[in-house]
Amino acid sequence: MRTSKSIQNVSVMLLTQFITFALAFISRTVFIKTLGAEYLGLNGLFFSILNALSLAELGIGTAIAYALYKPIAENDTEQIKSILAFYSKCYFVIGIFVTIVGYLILPFLPHLIKDEVTIPVNIYNVYQCFLVNSVIGYFFAHKRTIIDETQNKYLTTAIDFTINTIVAIAQIIILWKFQDYMAFLFARIFGTLIASILIFIFANRKFPYIKEPSVNLSQSVKKKIWNDVSIVFFHKLGGIVISGTDFLIISAFVGIESVGIYSNYTLIIGTVTIFCYLFIQGADASIGNAIATLKEKDLYVIFRKIAFLNFCISGISTICLLNLLNPFIELWVGKNYLLSNTVVYVIVANFFFMQNRRLILTFKFNAGLFRSDMYKPFIEIVFNLGISIFLVHIYGVLGVLIGTLANTFFINIWVEAFIVHKHIFSTSIVGYLKMYLIQILALIFAYAISSYINAFIDIFVLKCFVSVFVTAGIYFLFFIRTEEFRYFVNLSKKMVKK
Repeated sequence: MRTSKSIQNVSVMLLTQFITFALAFISRTVFIKTLGAEYLGLNGLFFSILNALSLAELGIGTAIAYALYKPIAENDTEQIKSILAFYSKCYFVIGIFVTIVGYLILPFLPHLIKDEVTIPVNIYNVYQCFLVNSVIGYFFAHKRTIIDETQNKYLTTAIDFTINTIVAIAQIIILWKFQDYMAFLFARIFGTLIASILIFIFANRKFPYIKEPSVNLSQSVKKKIWNDVSIVFFHKLGGIVISGTDFLIISAFVGIESVGIYSNYTLIIGTVTIFCYLFIQGADASIGNAIATLKEKDLYVIFRKIAFLNFCISGISTICLLNLLNPFIELWVGKNYLLSNTVVYVIVANFFFMQNRRLILTFKFNAGLFRSDMYKPFIEIVFNLGISIFLVHIYGVLGVLIGTLANTFFINIWVEAFIVHKHIFSTSIVGYLKMYLIQILALIFAYAISSYINAFIDIFVLKCFVSVFVTAGIYFLFFIRTEEFRYFVNLSKKMVKK
């Protein structure tokens, strides 16, 4: 049941993301041609500010999701209703709080931009559009959660996809015909509201019992949730410092146009990340269910298989990005929007380590391991911000990204992997580290060979084929004898026979 649900979730999300990427690519192309880099910079800057404000969520969503796994597995509808009612109240308060704090930030916006904004737009109105779009989600979050955590994420994905497709087409028309940035933003707000309402209605119909009166959540469960929240908050703080402050630092110390140029790279990296993460995200609720029901040995076998698949997907994606990212940007929007190859290496290296870290975090949070490394975020904040702010004066955008990569590699991935292996699987981390090192060795071979061949090729499509097939061939040689490789070969054969 877990496998079929995961495959169904991944299949739907994979299909929708292909179409979503195509529309996002067209929309960004029209955006650049009609509005330019400064508008892109505002988008990136304000998105980062709202991402930082999401810290007000405190980690309640993660703690609630963990609290739901057991009652969902046991079909305890009374407990589910109580948890969702508690979730709804918390998020209503958070939504109000974010709105108030968001407006208090308004007077400080000019200080977050190094140079004066020259585009004909009121930055305060633009920021308010981003704020409203962000706040809407807080008032509907509990309905989305019940669908996702019952292994029906493909349903919310289908709704999001439909609305996002309509909005993207509307935004493309608005930009192409009218070059109206504010109308572009209003279309996004309208789409977010409609998607939230549809999910609200669908959740009530699919799970009618959640509309029934619920008893107050017991004090013991509340205490457990708040204990988890107090720890998750620090992890969210660390996560925001790592991924959410790059745009802010670049804007304040380098300039808003550099934010716009870098945002093109983050769009592509973000899209590839979504495709890679779909395989984990689609199995997210199944992993939570497995943690709640399986023995450590059986759970570790599942982890090894998913980790191997994740390594392969992120590895092939990494080689493609190394070989194709700058050539693609140049073909797409021209040389004026290129970053140096050194910056690309750092961006892609961080992408690779983050993709493999995500699986560890999925197991860690689904198992409720929030306290084991509760002090790590404070080290991250000092380490990451310290390096980024120091190096941005010397290397610009590159310096900021070096700080992020250093934090991911030296602090996060090893500590989190150790905790997961110790507390969930009760086994040594050595096997995982060996897999990691072999993966990196395979990547080095694949990049060396593919980049050498691609140096003699001018056709972009051929570069794509070389990057994919050389990496796949190297992986075949490296992993053909592993148990995980044989498992997926046999699984593929079974699926083909069906």
